[in-house]
Amino acid sequence: MRTLLKTDLPHILWQIKTGGTSIRRRFVMYIISAIALVISLILMFLNLFGILNPSDAQIMSVLDTQLLSFTDRIERDYDKAAAHAISFSGQLQAQIQDFLTEHDLAFADLKNNAELLTALQSDMYDIVYLHMQLAPSSGAFYILDTTVNSHSDVPLYSGIYLKYINLYSESTVNNEIALYRGSFSTAKEGKITFHSGWNNEMRTDFFDTNSTAFANGAHYILSSTVTIPDTWERARYVYVPIRGVRDEIIGVCGFEINDMYFQLSKKTKQDEQPGQLIGALLDERQGTLSCQFNSGRYNTLDPENVRLSDEDGHTAFHFGTETCIGKTMPVTLGDGTFTAALMMTEAQYNALVQQGQMKIITVILAVVLIMFTYCLFLSRNYAAPILKRIEQFKRSAEDGEQLQIREFDELFSLIEKKSSMLEDQLLSLRSAKQAAEEEAARAREAYEHALTEYESAQSKLMKLSEDSKTEIVLEDYEYFLCNLKTLTPQEMRIYDLYVMGKSTAEIAEVIGIKENTMKYHNKNIYSKLGVSSRKQFLRFAALKQLQDQKEGK
Repeated sequence: MRTLLKTDLPHILWQIKTGGTSIRRRFVMYIISAIALVISLILMFLNLFGILNPSDAQIMSVLDTQLLSFTDRIERDYDKAAAHAISFSGQLQAQIQDFLTEHDLAFADLKNNAELLTALQSDMYDIVYLHMQLAPSSGAFYILDTTVNSHSDVPLYSGIYLKYINLYSESTVNNEIALYRGSFSTAKEGKITFHSGWNNEMRTDFFDTNSTAFANGAHYILSSTVTIPDTWERARYVYVPIRGVRDEIIGVCGFEINDMYFQLSKKTKQDEQPGQLIGALLDERQGTLSCQFNSGRYNTLDPENVRLSDEDGHTAFHFGTETCIGKTMPVTLGDGTFTAALMMTEAQYNALVQQGQMKIITVILAVVLIMFTYCLFLSRNYAAPILKRIEQFKRSAEDGEQLQIREFDELFSLIEKKSSMLEDQLLSLRSAKQAAEEEAARAREAYEHALTEYESAQSKLMKLSEDSKTEIVLEDYEYFLCNLKTLTPQEMRIYDLYVMGKSTAEIAEVIGIKENTMKYHNKNIYSKLGVSSRKQFLRFAALKQLQDQKEGK
């Protein structure tokens, strides 16, 4: 290799073109060409399998995949909450109608009647509490288009609003519940505490817009993220209407999904690549961006400081002094179109891009180094011995047709002289081949004879198995098989011991139970499996064991 580098390159190229160069130089040039070809193929395959894709494209591909899963989870959770809300509304409607019928009242008669509205809340508390436990939410409520004080300066509405306190996981089992809105007696009867922002009645603009909210056939509505009055919390609401006997809207009910519950229930899986992701549900109405994040850090940001911009192949999320990089996807929830988003911090994104670029550079350098080392190895350990051997052949070779490669011209002349020896060897190999073919034919005949005997024996065995089945009522046996899974672990253990050939006394001793207890287990086993005697039980068990062995279980 060192000699090659010292030689004039144009002269070497001229020698290759005219066919006068030596095998060593030509070998080196071919190895260099092979290295270039192998590197090209490696890079092509690395690119094909995505290893050499730009790092940002890889990150976006992973984000696209995880965003699909995140969006599906959002749709599934909100559809589930909506289904509970519709069932919630139906039960409230029935309870209200029963209450009005029982007291011979119309819905309008409830206005300004604190006693009746309190009694109605008492009847409906259990419905609100039950659906709050069932639905994926942080609270449940109903609001009726009536009030105990129609003369209030601010329109107020009667209803119940329950909230979970101090959420710490997605599971709300055993969480403390507080009354956020509702009468004093509701909290007293339900034995629950009052929320720090408790009031007797609620404010809402639902009844100003309900004529159009459900006019397009929407089954439910998901609100924008709003601040819950008299609290530090923000939440979205899944709600459906409550209708009267003439199908008029007399109220609304639904569930609260506050920032904390969204954060706990929409956590993304933390993988090594691309790391912890931030999930969000966004919507923009009347120029205002409404956001909920699965990170408490971002839920505390002022929505006015959140801005989105489309970049090359991704979306940039600007949070004042901080920027995140991610992907978005539209999702239809209720009557509106929202935006699901997954993102990571810009610093995290840049670090991943740099890691990807370093991996690419490392792979390329490693391949080049390996191929270069291999070239030197072949030159020193392969080409040199070949040339030495050729020098030995030169002394006895005859002249022949020239190939313009000095060493091989002389080597091939020697090969021609030995061609007769190769022909003799070829004849010998043909004879050996014919003998091997004859031996293979004899072996094939022996195999076919053995196969015929095996199939005959197999047929006889199957006939014996079928004869044994005819002695058993198939319906009883099928009932036996179907109900094996109903046995308890202890009963199944007894069953297995019977199959092993143990007697009743032996089984009782093995398990360590009394004879009366053993009789009790036997009675349960026979009853579940539909057998009337130990003989029938053992016959069914033996047949099942035979079938399992035949099926290879």
